[in-house]
Amino acid sequence: MNIILEGPDAVGKTTFAELLRDNYNMEIVHFPSATCQEHLDALYKDNTIFDRFHIGELVYPEIYGREPKLDFDEANSKIMRAIVDNNDILIIYITSDLEILRQRLIERGEYNYLDEIEQQNELFKKYAYIFSAWEYENMYVIDIAQEGAYDRLTEWVKSRLGKTNINVAYKNVCRDLLEKGKLISGGATTRGDYYELTNYMFTIDDINNDVVNLKTRNISLNYITGELLWYWSGRNDLEFINHFSKFWNKISDDGVTSNSAYGYILQKKHGFNQIETIIDLLKQDPTSRRAVVNFNVPNKDVATTKDEICTVCLHFRIEDDKLNCTCVMRSNDVVFGLTYDLSFFILLQKYVALKLGVGFGSYTHIAFSMHVYERDWDLVNKIAYGSMRTIDESIDLMKLIFNNDLIVKYITHVDNEWESREKFNEMLREDGIII
Repeated sequence: MNIILEGPDAVGKTTFAELLRDNYNMEIVHFPSATCQEHLDALYKDNTIFDRFHIGELVYPEIYGREPKLDFDEANSKIMRAIVDNNDILIIYITSDLEILRQRLIERGEYNYLDEIEQQNELFKKYAYIFSAWEYENMYVIDIAQEGAYDRLTEWVKSRLGKTNINVAYKNVCRDLLEKGKLISGGATTRGDYYELTNYMFTIDDINNDVVNLKTRNISLNYITGELLWYWSGRNDLEFINHFSKFWNKISDDGVTSNSAYGYILQKKHGFNQIETIIDLLKQDPTSRRAVVNFNVPNKDVATTKDEICTVCLHFRIEDDKLNCTCVMRSNDVVFGLTYDLSFFILLQKYVALKLGVGFGSYTHIAFSMHVYERDWDLVNKIAYGSMRTIDESIDLMKLIFNNDLIVKYITHVDNEWESREKFNEMLREDGIII
């Protein structure tokens, strides 16, 4: 996570940057005039405080009459998009009492800036208003003239630092596998050699984004939607999911059904709906520690099955009026399994939270074996050390799971009217699922 400080002279940016540096062991960079690409490249650092950044490159060329290296469209689309995707903190300083800045400049002997300080302040106000349209939760506009403004900012930053979203968490897992993983020779029940971390755990603090949408991973929006529909409808037949991937054929014991159809396991396999049961439980007793849904259960064929369920359980717990979720996995492939599992489990967490009328808490993932097969080593390397840029399209899976008419429409299409993945994607775009 990086921190970007923007604002006119004498607002206290340097003092705050030094405080952050000393308290959080961060590096301060006084960012120079730079192009859009240079801004983007800089953002893919980490643990850095940028003293002035893209907004400064919009403000100061206007004041000094020089040619800007960055235009507004680049700043508002490409750079802001990168800041949001990277989960960086953006702080914009302004003041409603210009005399505070004038007095500070006089005390510092910086009389040359007195004539332009009002223009600086007005321009930073303008861009603070414009960029606020992003409604980005890690953006903070501080009016230094307000009583206690600096203290509130300090507490706000303290509450944000260290928070992780799904993309940052996934990138960190890939990096840990590369740097700390142990090479294991594949046995009878594995698919080749792999690099592994045992008893591995990570937490996603910010679950608003529920899809790993890094360009380096290049997730299939078509597949993730098909898998979600399969799970959400409580089905376990290969005929449906085969429209989206033939992978499931390889791990089916009977060639007709799947042992790892999560939705079927949660809603039908045991004769009752586990999801609705734990929702009722937490409605009756919000302090309950019993809200567990189980996936992997005793299996007499564990040594011979092609498809031993990877997920053990999910545990839901309400704390501070927010729903936290902890997932326990016996085995997790970082490329295929983890990418898509995270989306389903986080969506399920959000669904349960909304049904209970509580906020979204954190998601914690524990895997007895987190691994990557040797064939995917190059891809994981690109993810671990590549950029935080995201794919060009986004997907609104929450809109889908709360719209039963759309679910029925898509399932009917797949079962009876299937033409191609391209046609299916057209439907998703028409309905605003893929944006």
